[in-house]
Amino acid sequence: MRLLLSALVAAAVSFPATAFESRRLLIEHENRTREALIDLSPDVSNAPMLVVLHGGLAGPMTVRRRAGVTLASQGWVVAWPSAVDDWNDGRVDYDGNPYDTADDIGFLRKMVAELSQRGLVDKDRVFVAGPSIGGVMALNLLCNAPDLVAGIAVAIASFAKGADCQSGPPRPVIYIHGTDDDIMPPNGGRIGGWNPLVRDRGYVASVEDTVRHIARRNECDGFDEAQLPDRVADDESTVVLRTYQGCSEPVVHYVVNGGGHTWPGAPASRLGRWVGSTNYDFSATKAVEQFFQNIARGQAPESKAQGG
Repeated sequence: MRLLLSALVAAAVSFPATAFESRRLLIEHENRTREALIDLSPDVSNAPMLVVLHGGLAGPMTVRRRAGVTLASQGWVVAWPSAVDDWNDGRVDYDGNPYDTADDIGFLRKMVAELSQRGLVDKDRVFVAGPSIGGVMALNLLCNAPDLVAGIAVAIASFAKGADCQSGPPRPVIYIHGTDDDIMPPNGGRIGGWNPLVRDRGYVASVEDTVRHIARRNECDGFDEAQLPDRVADDESTVVLRTYQGCSEPVVHYVVNGGGHTWPGAPASRLGRWVGSTNYDFSATKAVEQFFQNIARGQAPESKAQGG
């Protein structure tokens, strides 16, 4: 493997906690050059890592800008890898062929291994988050590379339909979905619904089946449900938090009633009504960060939502 850490692509950015810098990471894998942007502080060592997998509507730079992740300023390493086209996440077409054939799991393994070998990352504290198709890929890692992840965050996504996900080691999961998502249908079906303007991206299972599988995998006994305060009355949505009980590893599920194919707490998408309403009663970014930070510290994740 040939790997190049280039010169800084941006000057160090100052945050209240510490400063971090961004580096472009190039990895040769399967005779092609794969790329990721890495955010980290200059003196970081053996740190927990967050890997954010972009969706199909936006690349890593757009997701990075909109999500507002703060973990790099708190001593974490944050990676923003790029798919070749789609992620090879278990979705297949009518002929049973994957939408992308790249060895994405192998690529991500190489990325983590290289950063670990350089002493930057603790390979046992690698967390993966993804919205939309990036969330489908995060679920694929849970199924087919559970040794690579210490926990996953899935937003506006569910299992690829027919995904081969046998029972395996439990992992912490935070799950977020909007009930009015017309892009990644909560009841399962074609990604994009039947909108003729959306190219074929395959089919997914329902949110109910996806979360049921995760809860069963983590040996949960059901969940407690709490209505979150409706802090922003005109965002056309409310939130119910389901905290699963008796689990071998924690599972929490934010159900955004009326929410669309959007990231709660982020600026409204330029795609407007096509992607649906954005909820502002909580910050998905803060919820995910706190969930993973507590796990990385060996603490039980807090169940309360984070304000927007």
